[in-house]
Amino acid sequence: MLSLAKAKEKALMALSVRRLIERGWLTALLGYLIKREELSVRLKYIGDVRLRRTTFGALAITTYYASKCWPKLPDDLAKTGRLLKPQESPLWLVTALSLASYACRLQASGNRVSIDVSPERVSLEVNGVPAVFNAYCVNAYDIAEIFAVTSTRSLRCSLASGAGT
Repeated sequence: MLSLAKAKEKALMALSVRRLIERGWLTALLGYLIKREELSVRLKYIGDVRLRRTTFGALAITTYYASKCWPKLPDDLAKTGRLLKPQESPLWLVTALSLASYACRLQASGNRVSIDVSPERVSLEVNGVPAVFNAYCVNAYDIAEIFAVTSTRSLRCSLASGAGT
């Protein structure tokens, strides 16, 4: 059984997706809870779309975590997403919000971070190391893995040169 704190966080995650959905969010939420495979919603600025259950869940989680750092970001991304085809927008939003959530965690740990998201590309710069990706070919976990490897290499180099002592 979930603790009260975990249950509250899950409820807040589910409610956070409301920032992106103009109409049909409660029906979609109930469909998600009863494990319906496809959900129909109208995304703000984008239009009517059918979401897979997994995409709806990912959208809720990423909206929740990105909103903690940048409360206006989900709405701003939805405005940018209107330039895409309606069926491409949900996955693009998940990628952009995942990246924003990752950038937030990096900033909290003392890194200098900047992100830039457009319909064509996603870019992240961490401590002066830039990376630019096609938003349809990569997800935030791939980007995080690249920067984790880069951080590990630079740490090894600084330790080997004696800079870490």
